[in-house]
This record gives sequence, structure tokens and C-alpha cells, in this order.
Amino acid sequence: EFAAAVLSHGKGVAFHIQPSTGTLKAFQQLIIEITAYNNMWGEYQDDLVCKVGDLQPKLIPMQMTVKGCPVFLQMTGPQTEQPIISSHHPPPFISPCPFTWTRRNAAPRFGTHVSGESPVFRRVRLNNPTPFDIRLDWEIYNQEQDDKKLVDLLMFFGDPFPPKDTDENETASIGSTSESEIVLKTQACTFSKEFRSNSDSKEREIVTQEPTIQKIVSVLIRPHEGVPADNPYSITPRQIVVPGGGSISVCISFTPRVLPEAAPEVQCEGFLLGFMSLDDKLAKTVPNKVHRRHGYEAPPLRIDLQAFIRHALLKLDMDHDRGMVFYSTASDLVPDQPLLGVLTHSVMTQSLKLINCTKVPLYFRLLLSTPFSLSSTDLKKSTKTSHGKKEEKEQQPQLVLYPQQNMLVKVSFHTTLELLTYQHLPDTKLLPGFQVLQFDNGERKLKFNQNLVIEHSNRTTQV
Repeated sequence: EFAAAVLSHGKGVAFHIQPSTGTLKAFQQLIIEITAYNNMWGEYQDDLVCKVGDLQPKLIPMQMTVKGCPVFLQMTGPQTEQPIISSHHPPPFISPCPFTWTRRNAAPRFGTHVSGESPVFRRVRLNNPTPFDIRLDWEIYNQEQDDKKLVDLLMFFGDPFPPKDTDENETASIGSTSESEIVLKTQACTFSKEFRSNSDSKEREIVTQEPTIQKIVSVLIRPHEGVPADNPYSITPRQIVVPGGGSISVCISFTPRVLPEAAPEVQCEGFLLGFMSLDDKLAKTVPNKVHRRHGYEAPPLRIDLQAFIRHALLKLDMDHDRGMVFYSTASDLVPDQPLLGVLTHSVMTQSLKLINCTKVPLYFRLLLSTPFSLSSTDLKKSTKTSHGKKEEKEQQPQLVLYPQQNMLVKVSFHTTLELLTYQHLPDTKLLPGFQVLQFDNGERKLKFNQNLVIEHSNRTTQV
């Protein structure tokens, strides 16, 4: 609460001096404690004014650099512990070492999903504790296991992240062109120790300089962490303004791709980078006081993403390895009391068990045609209810089997009088999988061969 009160002036940083006034006795030494509070990144410099009576005020230069992204996710929040400022230079120059925000932004877990099914959505709320509006431009990256690239070389013309309207069209921006970014693919390379040390020294020199001219062409070398991609992850909107002191939501989606048959399960790792920009000129810089970097020069908000894809596959447990075999004879239609007439229908039933060994619920339909049928009490308990017109038109109800659960299914073979007439039908009218077996002794057998088809919700079939 005290930190919020100190920062209430809306400048992003504040210094608290304790004690701020007092009397220094003869030959006395007094330690003045200076505490820095912040809620906004940037490079700050100011003077600590020390007044002693009617003497000329003594100015003590102070510098502080705050790095990191202040925007955080709804489910984590900022750390409550305040960073500690320590002096590494003797008076009269006070320059605390740069400190960084650390946000415990948990990665949105999408879990395990079936190959080729519908997209999955996660809504994430972004909070902005700073006094300024922050515009975030999102980039999506996939992490690939065999990626051996070390660095990325990026070239930009004008502003790499120009403001856009609601139709994703660029608004007026100085120096921007239609070709906003060119990514040059470089081979794996290393740099000598002398080159790195020279680059670091030049970077430290540039930090203290204020930008004076508009950049037309920019070249950036950065460590390679991922491959730019638009799938399987996506985020909408791609550009968003998080209001100062407020929050806003974005939608992250994951679309499971179709896996090849040889891959039983694939892990999809990626991350989002939200690059910060300030559209308010006063928020960007205050001459000789504050300078805030933006775009690629400021640490972005990173959101790690993870999901798994696997095939929709049910395990079938049957009594025999050769499948379900039914043996029926025409005499099954003759009742025990022949005087009652011939039966029109005779049923033989066998059972099989469906087991879901995956980590996700599997939605499916069981497809069989005459002379076979399905019957089970488990089917009614596991039917997915739907009031849509499309669902009502389906011939078979959609079933659901949850992870590590099983379902008992009864398959029946129906012997009817009509079935006996199939032996006299021409080949063009025979049912699929039907055969008439003629033996030397004149005996005939009818053979019906059919597969139980499991149609999963992603339109793949299992036989």
C-alpha cells in the first residue's frame, strides 16, 4: 500500500529518503537510506538535492535502470517483494545496479488432444499495473527438437510494430513501408570473445545516449529460440492495447494437426512474445530525465505454451484373437414345438470390451449393418446428448469413453427367413461381404464377413 501511494503521481518511479531532514552534529556521520520504487521500465536519471542551511545546494546525480515487462497474467499476479537498490559507486554519484521484474506467468496448458479435432481455446487476462497504456504486438514461435540454428538476423524498414486499426491495417507511421520485416536465415555461427566484449562496451555507451534521429533501416541479431509460425497456436487479436492500471483479455487457440500413422504421440511446444510499445510521446521519453525503449529493444512478455497430440485409438478386448465368429444354422428358426410354426427371427450374441488407454475422452460411433447389430446397456449410459438438428439426423448416437475407462458392447447376429433367400440373389444384389460357399456334397453355406467400424469425432476410423 505504501509503494502504491508513493507511485501515485504516475511517473513510473519514485525515491523515498529516510531521514529526509534532520540535524547533523559536530563530527557526526549519518547514513541516509534511499529506497527506489517502480512500476514501469525505463532508464531514469535525476539529481538528489542536499540543502544545508543557507549554503549552495549540493546536487548528487542518480541513475537507475528498470528492466522487464510489467504486464502479467491474471492467474499469477506480480511479486509483492520489492527489489532492493544498492549503490555500487561512491558519492557523489549514485547508480544502483539494474534490476528486473520477475513474473510467474504460468504456461497455459492445453493438455492432450486427439489428432485432427476442432481447435481448443484458452482466454487469458492481461493486467497492466503501470500508469501508461502499453501496446502489445504478438509473435508466435514453435520450438523444434532438431533446430540447430543459433542466431536470428532481422532487418526492418521503419517501425517494426506500427499501430494498426481494427482491420489489421497500418495507420500513419513515419518511415514505415509495406515491407515491414525481412528475416534473413543464417547458418549456425559463433563469435569471438573480443567481438562480444566490444559489442557489450558499445551497447553500454549507446544506453546513455538519447535517440536524435528517426531510424529508417534497423538490423537486429538475437539468439534463436524458435521458428516463427501461425499454427498450431494462434492468438487474437495480434495487436492489443492494455490500458494503464487496467486489464484486457486475449484468446489463445490450439489446433491439433493430423498425425502420421508412425507417430503415436507428439508434443507441441511453443511460446508467444508480446513486444511492448508506447504510443504516448511523454511516456516514451522525458528530456534529460527518462528514456524508455520499446519494440525489440525492450524485454517482451513471454507466454510458454504446451500441448500433446495423439491418435484416437480404442483397445478392443475379445475372447478370441481371430475376432467374433458366429455359427448359425437354418434349423435355429425351427422352434422346440414345430406345431407353432417356423420362427422369423433368431439371435446369437457375443460381447467385447472397449478400453480407452489414452489421456483424453474419446467421442465415437459404432457402425454395423445387417445382419449384425449392437446392443448394450453401457451404450445408453455413455451416449453424448445433443439437441442439435445435425445430431438428430445421425444414424448412430455419439458415444464417449473417458480416460482409463471401459465399455461392454454386445454384438448380435440375426438369422431370418429373408437371410436364407440371399443364396438365390444375383451377384449384383448381394450385400458387401456376403459369400455363398458351395461344397462337393451339395451343401451350401452363407458367409457374412463384416468389420465393426469405430468412427471417431475427428472423422478417422478404426476397424
